[in-house]
Amino acid sequence: MRRNLLVLLVIIIILTNPILSYGKEVLENNKSIPLTDLKNVFRSYILADYETGEILEEHNIEEVVEIASISKLMSFLVVMDKIEEGKISLDDVIKIDRDTARVNGSSFNLKVGEEFTVRELLEAAIVVSGNDATYALAKHVAGTEAEFVKLMNQKAKEIGLNNAVFYNCTGLPVEGKDVQNKMTTKEILKLSQYVIKNYPIILDISKIKAIEIKERNFFKPNTNPLLFEIEEVDGLKTGFTNKAGYSYVSTFNKKGKAGETKDLRLIAIVMGAKDLKVRNQMAKVLVEYGLDNFSNRIILDKDAPITTLEIPKGDISEVDIFPEEGFSKLVSKDSKITLTLNIDEINLPIEKNSKVGRVYVRENDEIIFETDVLIKEDVNTAKWYVLLWRFIKELFVIEESGAIGQENTLSYYSYGDNGEVSLETEIFIKKDIAYPRWYPLLWELIETIFGY
Repeated sequence: MRRNLLVLLVIIIILTNPILSYGKEVLENNKSIPLTDLKNVFRSYILADYETGEILEEHNIEEVVEIASISKLMSFLVVMDKIEEGKISLDDVIKIDRDTARVNGSSFNLKVGEEFTVRELLEAAIVVSGNDATYALAKHVAGTEAEFVKLMNQKAKEIGLNNAVFYNCTGLPVEGKDVQNKMTTKEILKLSQYVIKNYPIILDISKIKAIEIKERNFFKPNTNPLLFEIEEVDGLKTGFTNKAGYSYVSTFNKKGKAGETKDLRLIAIVMGAKDLKVRNQMAKVLVEYGLDNFSNRIILDKDAPITTLEIPKGDISEVDIFPEEGFSKLVSKDSKITLTLNIDEINLPIEKNSKVGRVYVRENDEIIFETDVLIKEDVNTAKWYVLLWRFIKELFVIEESGAIGQENTLSYYSYGDNGEVSLETEIFIKKDIAYPRWYPLLWELIETIFGY
């Protein structure tokens, strides 16, 4: 009876524990997992825009945490700096010594006497997280790992990672001590941005799906779990130690649509999961959330008109209005973007590229961008016979309100149930006119002919 009660208690604990209760059926359906559940799985996490660093989702990102093999991003950075300085080359050949072959943990299975280029060892360090490959690079750059670690800590201070501390080049626990490489999750974001921006070659390396060397009987897939599941994912680095838990820096590029959106690269970082499979699945939840909910929306395009302005007395009666500067922004499905267009009093003639007003971009009622608006063609006063012809054409056209003296245009993005985005525009006019459309045209014709 006591044993039955114990079994029942264990089952209850498993079913009610928010981390352990993610069974296979739940993990296969990411859409059913709320984003808030990530707090139950990870010590910290962050989703951010690569370009600006804007944080979209986060939890506990200021706490200093152990980073395990994510340390290799800094090792990669130091090696690439030395290549940039001309001190070493990607084609340098490194002969593997006994110390390197003894390095434990995740491995490129290096043997004493083998020879590899710097490029090959960098690939092994990033793709299969080879500790031995990273150690070989450290010795090639600085002579000893200890001297290389000094360079790592110097670089951390240089780029503003003030909480970062490196004890070795690999992220392995320090033998005989209860210390490991560490920094905050927010600083991991900053490091990832810096590496991608300054050495984009890392994305060419981190998207390699496996390293195979048949003559060495070596085959290992990339440690990046989502590289095989989500097309947009192309980096970056995983990490694990018992103290650090299972961690993962992923980056992914959402391709833009012509005329609607630009490419958007996001970075998602998860730290300290207790289980590998749960880390992979919950990291996928965060990545898919980023893909589904954010886009780099083209708000203003210098080559796309905002609206059309009527100039009744012009030789061109309708002209397009263009923004002087383009503007795009990362927006979520919940964002409401509004354009307010203020048009100045129009006096003819108008020269090409004349400024005729200003457009304001608001996000949730706050102005986030503004620029002048232009007419990109010459507009002169229409001849009297042109106005007469317009008058004749309009004799039989009756409208409840005129479209004279536009004051502003309001536009906003509308999200449909299928996720499609449309730009809806409302044009506001200074006054309604209850006359037939030809009435103001007749008055303008009289003004033109008699010079009123």
